[in-house]
Amino acid sequence: MDKNRFWYYKTLAQKVIRSLKKNNIDCIFCETSDEAKKRILSMIPEGLSVGLAGSVTIKKLGLLDELSRGDWKLYNQYLPNLSREESEKIRKEGTLADFFLSGTNAITLNGELVNINAMGNKTAGLAYAKKVIIVAGVNKIVKDVKKGIERTRNIVAPMNAKRLDFNTPCKETGFCDYDRCRPPEYDRMCNQLLIIEGEREKGRVTVVLVGEELGF
Repeated sequence: MDKNRFWYYKTLAQKVIRSLKKNNIDCIFCETSDEAKKRILSMIPEGLSVGLAGSVTIKKLGLLDELSRGDWKLYNQYLPNLSREESEKIRKEGTLADFFLSGTNAITLNGELVNINAMGNKTAGLAYAKKVIIVAGVNKIVKDVKKGIERTRNIVAPMNAKRLDFNTPCKETGFCDYDRCRPPEYDRMCNQLLIIEGEREKGRVTVVLVGEELGF
């Protein structure tokens, strides 16, 4: 990322951080991925359990490898050779872990978090887990909730459909075809929409905002 783009994003990030804190959501800014990874690992005491939402950002940071090697109980639905039933069981158990680790589809300038989920474990964990750590690159910042939903349906969902080989119209066209994307013809990805506008409990949710473009 060039310097001008970095400073542009950093200015937006400062506004997002202030907005999140007004909404009772903690936020930490890390300039690099490596700094973010070290900070997140330091936030999770060894010996505790960690659940996961599906996130390209988490994988790119190397957090899965670190958590797998360390002294944590990781509910990892990405282990090889798992059946669908086993994977779903791990996802459900992960929402009840001591910490729930997730990315986010979008963060608004007003400090709202926008997420759309296929299976429900991500939205469930974000809404109700004991402690939530959300990691996001500055490319996830959008103007408002409307732009956040548009970003999720027309950028995130098509790219995830290709990555995970979901049978959806957006996988082929690159944009959302809301009216056509229905089972049984299509394996719909956008099933639950969660907008977090604020938190009742101080310290339950922490956003780690990274000064890099991460995930999609």
